[in-house]
Amino acid sequence: MMHEYESYFNFSAHILKSYPETSPWDLTPEIFSVRPKQTAPCLDFPDSLKPAALEQAKKSKLNPFHFMCGRNPFVLDTPPPPDATIVVAASGAVPPLMPWPISDDVQYEFVEELHAGECGMVYRIRAGQDARVLKLYIGHDAPARFRTEANAYAYISSHNVTSVVPQCFGWTEGDDLLKRIRGCPSRLLTLLSERDPKALKGLILEDLTGAQCLSVHNISLDVGEMALRALHRLHSAYILHKKPEKDNVLVFPETKRVVWIGFSHAICQDSVTRQALLAELAEGWAFIYQRLIPDGFIGWEPGPDAADPRTLVDDVAPAPIQPTHPRPSKPTITEEAIVILASYPDINLFSWDPPIFHLTPGPRRDHEYDTDEFLEAIKTQHRTLTFNPFGKWYGPCPCRVETIDIITENSDEWCAYDLPPRIQQLPTETDIQFVEYLKHSSNHPLFRVRIGSAERLLKIFSMNWRGKKNNAPCKPRFITERDAYSHIMHYGACAAGAVPQCYGWIELSRTHVDNANAAIRQAYVDEPPPWLVFPVFEDGSPSTAIVLEYLAESEAITLDNITPSRADIALRSLTRVHGSYVLHNDITNRNNMQLIRGRGGAPDRVVVVDFDHARVSSWKRAWPSRVGFYDEFVALWIHYYSWMIPMQRTFCKAEKHPHAITL
Repeated sequence: MMHEYESYFNFSAHILKSYPETSPWDLTPEIFSVRPKQTAPCLDFPDSLKPAALEQAKKSKLNPFHFMCGRNPFVLDTPPPPDATIVVAASGAVPPLMPWPISDDVQYEFVEELHAGECGMVYRIRAGQDARVLKLYIGHDAPARFRTEANAYAYISSHNVTSVVPQCFGWTEGDDLLKRIRGCPSRLLTLLSERDPKALKGLILEDLTGAQCLSVHNISLDVGEMALRALHRLHSAYILHKKPEKDNVLVFPETKRVVWIGFSHAICQDSVTRQALLAELAEGWAFIYQRLIPDGFIGWEPGPDAADPRTLVDDVAPAPIQPTHPRPSKPTITEEAIVILASYPDINLFSWDPPIFHLTPGPRRDHEYDTDEFLEAIKTQHRTLTFNPFGKWYGPCPCRVETIDIITENSDEWCAYDLPPRIQQLPTETDIQFVEYLKHSSNHPLFRVRIGSAERLLKIFSMNWRGKKNNAPCKPRFITERDAYSHIMHYGACAAGAVPQCYGWIELSRTHVDNANAAIRQAYVDEPPPWLVFPVFEDGSPSTAIVLEYLAESEAITLDNITPSRADIALRSLTRVHGSYVLHNDITNRNNMQLIRGRGGAPDRVVVVDFDHARVSSWKRAWPSRVGFYDEFVALWIHYYSWMIPMQRTFCKAEKHPHAITL
């Protein structure tokens, strides 16, 4: 059973199937970030950051906290092909909007002008004791805009969604009404004299006195949700608004009522597709939660030249890992989540086609707009409260699971597991030339060696390395790493380049040990070496070594070299290891992911190393579980996208991250 929103997958394809008949807010389990007020990290942002963010926004035309409400849940992660149009089913004929009755017994008065432009005029009038709004259409396309809006109000009335729009009392044409209005403004009288009165058309609407256009001054998380729910109500009448903008949303601050206006471009029923309706909901989500709420948070009123944060993200998913697996087509959100979550690591997370949305976040470019003053404020915040306000910059890991029921209720018996053969043992008399002692701080000594004509990396396991009295015995660590490489080799992770190639293991002779220690002494020219290789393990058996691929220019992934693309490569390498039924068990250690930079046009490579803490599926006891694999993947995703890359932005240096603009 799933509780709340079990995972952070994008389930927009499931929303699409029943949209707009089913409200996204009524789906079970709840979709993450459909209700940002429950998850918005802005609730954790201190007020002290607002002045610095406002100054940066004024200078750069970009709100640095546009990401504060999370990820847009309505962006389709599986866009249908252009020829697969899903047309909303018609629901029968809609009665046309009726004319507004004009009576000789009613006194009509002009109250005030609300709007006057090239396309129309809006007036508040009084009909007897009732206040009304008269919307007149002018301009060359006035007849078309009148017909469109009148048709939209007919659909609104027919589908009983009048609570989220002004009530429409009917239409009027000609100058009969205008001649009856006392105090009619001279501007309108002049208009009548210049046009054929019979061509003048208008709508009589509810008077919305007290309403305000949605803005940074009246927006809140609650009001934003109400506005989107109101837009869905419109969509449930099969009306595509076409202009989901703040000027077309009115809010009553005291009652919190939200209404949509301005339907002169709307499309109704027969021409509406589910995709178009959901895309408009996504557009509405974007302008509310990526523009208005972040802008209101820092008190910024952007002008028309403000940068659109959606243009600063390159969310183009890379090709899936082969072989691909079609995304499961299940009737419910829960069933699809179970298939994806409970099939890992048998099915690689990066092999689903279409890909899991946001599993590979596209690189962001908004750090290019950061000013030195704003970054200094972020650094101060980070040092003071020990959390980075940029931590949510890339959003949540889509595979994060709120409760583990969805995985633990499914078996940990692997679908495609077979016990691999052990990696080969090299003869003890193998000639090994020790070229260089490489690593002084490792749990095990590493050497660059030559075996025959090939350079290799030799990882030695022996008793009490580094003199740690409480350190775990080394022989079990050797067995763990040997068994891990047996699985990794068998299931193709080495062949895929995700792990250094393994060439076998060897029991060390006394000559090997002496030569290894000579290389260690050579590394300590001015002082005696603190540790040396023992010829035996704790139980008296010969020390051993694993022979690996030598990666001459490898380096740990750090804040200096991390990029979104390298994070993606690293995560894909980890899934290859998991697909070998090996849990690394120490994956966020800074030295356990090694980068090999691409040269001469070759792609970068990231390899997983050091498996002496791993857990493998051949063990009868303490074998890895699906929950363990998921926890490890999510931990590394968060380590890169929620910690390292945001930290890199915080402590950015101009020569490494050149700014796009000169401020």
